[in-house]
Amino acid sequence: MKRIIAVPIESLEERYSANWARWFPREFERLGVDFITINPRPLTDKINVGSFLDVIGTNYYKSMQTVYICWLIRSDKITNDDIFFFADLWNPTIESLAYIRDGLGMRFKITGCLHAGSYDPHDFLAKRGMGYWAEDIENGWFKIVDKIFVATNFHKRLLTTTRKVDPKKVIVTGFPIYDEQKRQPKENIVVFPHRLDSEKNPHLFDLLIKEFPASKYKWIKTKDVCKTKQEYYDLLERARISISFADQESWGIACLESLFADCITLVPQRLSYVEMYNPLLQFADFNQAISLISHAMFNPEDFDEIMYNDREKHLKQGAVAIENMVKECLSC
Repeated sequence: MKRIIAVPIESLEERYSANWARWFPREFERLGVDFITINPRPLTDKINVGSFLDVIGTNYYKSMQTVYICWLIRSDKITNDDIFFFADLWNPTIESLAYIRDGLGMRFKITGCLHAGSYDPHDFLAKRGMGYWAEDIENGWFKIVDKIFVATNFHKRLLTTTRKVDPKKVIVTGFPIYDEQKRQPKENIVVFPHRLDSEKNPHLFDLLIKEFPASKYKWIKTKDVCKTKQEYYDLLERARISISFADQESWGIACLESLFADCITLVPQRLSYVEMYNPLLQFADFNQAISLISHAMFNPEDFDEIMYNDREKHLKQGAVAIENMVKECLSC
């Protein structure tokens, strides 16, 4: 009988990995999948140095996953029918598994989600100049793995045009997302929902504020005021408008969280946003962003049906994303 060996991302409150730590086991159980989870104690639950993950903490966590997996294989607890599923394929454990699989002549499979990598010029790895070594490593990993799951067609195109990877391995499954937010009375608040890294362009939000000097709206960067995930959700639920200026987005969890909190969610006309959101929520440049947010501030009711339709679309896609991944894993 096939079994999934789940290899998660470390659970960080600041990231959706904390949600995934609940959602994936729940969905595996709902689908009747036999699984175990490789979840060692993390070094930290904070991002002290890094962007999406903590630089030292993530390497410690992944190293501990490698150690435990090696123990499982040595103890004959992994079989040829097992399928390793990485919640983040950017994980050096893949190399160890390839070495062991080939060295022992085993036939277990290796799959997982890909979020980003050095192939994206705006990613943390690329910005820190790691592409000179990471490109060859990524190409090696993509030869090793049996299936790669990405959330959007944009990400698949980015990956297959910048790295040596068989397009047949790259499967667009959607992104796991569920609406767990409450509904609160709306206030005149515009939020910038992203982390304050350069690829998210928080300075454009500052420039946008200057375009509305007499506005009765409050303009808030969530990372400036929210110390916990719950505070962040509470703010989104009270906000009327959320806007992104991101240069990097293979999916866009912050904008989806804004959408599910009933914010009018405005996005640049690029990246994964193009295939995810109604064109009437997209702006091509900064001047269009000014016009669009002005429309949202003074005529919010014009966006009601658009937001409802986009929200329902993403809820439907998000609810089956893990199921899509499971089906692909079991078909290996």
